[in-house]
Amino acid sequence: MTRQYDNLSIRGRVAYLIMCFERYVAQKYPERDMTIVATLMWNIVNDSDYIDESAYKYTEIIPMYIHEAPDFKTLRLDYLTEEEYNAFVTLLPRPEEDPELNTIMQRIYDVAMEFAYTEVLLDKPVTKNYVEEVDDILAKNGIEAPDIGKIPKSTPDEYDGWGDFIDSKPLSIILKK
Repeated sequence: MTRQYDNLSIRGRVAYLIMCFERYVAQKYPERDMTIVATLMWNIVNDSDYIDESAYKYTEIIPMYIHEAPDFKTLRLDYLTEEEYNAFVTLLPRPEEDPELNTIMQRIYDVAMEFAYTEVLLDKPVTKNYVEEVDDILAKNGIEAPDIGKIPKSTPDEYDGWGDFIDSKPLSIILKK
């Protein structure tokens, strides 16, 4: 079966996964303001920085990583300030508390970085498998998948498979608030 995201660029696939994350947290954590998390995620696909640089910044907030050490001073961080660390560590549950959230957040990074510093091979199954894994998490939790048709069309051949930059404004349900 060919899924609609088969023809999406890397940025398109990352945007789709961010949309999945937003729907997941909207249902599971409606009382938490995830704006700072969503902002960091959307920076991966917009034109604020290189995709790898934005992904490296983002990786520091993945629950498995940010909860790895007992405090800011023990955890080796390259991008987050102590104030940001405290905000994220309070906001995001530990990976054992919500392994599905950790997986969704990890897969965003995995898709963004799968072909970093090499040729993008969109027909290889690995990034499609990551997207399918997140789709399965949403389905398991009774969460409707986002409308992939809302992602701006950027063909896989644009920017050597990375695709054009993507604006979060028409896609994000968190940043619209």
